[in-house]
Amino acid sequence: MPRQRRMLRTMTNGFAPIRLEDYVERHLRSNPDTKREDLIHRLHYAIAAFRRGEHCRCGQPIWIIGSAEVGLACFTCITGESEPDRDYEIDLSGIGDTPAEPSGPANGSQPGGPDRNRTSAAAGSRR
Repeated sequence: MPRQRRMLRTMTNGFAPIRLEDYVERHLRSNPDTKREDLIHRLHYAIAAFRRGEHCRCGQPIWIIGSAEVGLACFTCITGESEPDRDYEIDLSGIGDTPAEPSGPANGSQPGGPDRNRTSAAAGSRR
């Protein structure tokens, strides 16, 4: 399935699209101790993984914003909620190819699997 079509389908499943730059600014306002460069690096890693077709251990597509915080996983495995309710997801329609992929996971860890119910700062990022 083409990238844009896949992203469009995701956005109709309860996510609110947000431009990468807008999300970075909102995240930094809510999390002032976060380093901009680190956040952008983690987001680009998650975007590259999404574009490669990476999936969560449960088989669902990864949630880019949550994956940048806790490792590559889907919305449900990250938040424990069954589906997003206007939670943000990066709108990939205006983003070209991401920079060269980093050598390891965005935050140095892999998700703990579906039984892990760790909520990230990104999980509460709603309009």
